[in-house]
Parts: sequence; C-alpha cells; structure tokens
Amino acid sequence: MYHEPEKPPPWWLEALVLTRAVFAILFWPLAALFGGIVVIVGLIFALAARWAWGLLLIAAAVAAFAWWERRRALRARF
Repeated sequence: MYHEPEKPPPWWLEALVLTRAVFAILFWPLAALFGGIVVIVGLIFALAARWAWGLLLIAAAVAAFAWWERRRALRARF
C-alpha cells in the first residue's frame, strides 16, 4: 500500500492565519491609539467652540478617572 504525502495548505490560508494573528496582537494598541486621537481632537474642538466646554470636558475626564480608580481600589480590598 502506498500512502500519498499530505499536501501543504494553500498559500491564501497561511496568509489568512498570519493576518489574523497580527490583527489579534495589534488590536488593543491600535484601538488605544485611535481612541486617544479621537479624545485629543474632541478636546481641541471643545476648546475651539468655547473654553468652558473644554474645561467641562477635562473635568468630566478627571471625574471619570477618579471614579474608576476608587471603584478599582474598593474591589481590590475585598
């Protein structure tokens, strides 16, 4: 009995697997980068519209960060 050797997978399947691996690794850093750009552009637009809107946006960001850290610290205690 003669056993035929296995064929290698097609080239496009290997490219698909590599592409998926690269995107899986780079998704969160790219999301953080684009999110940061959106936040900076939003802050610039808010400050350009009226300085009070910019300060309100900064105050909201600081309050959200403080709330997040307080919640995380309370969860770590228990």
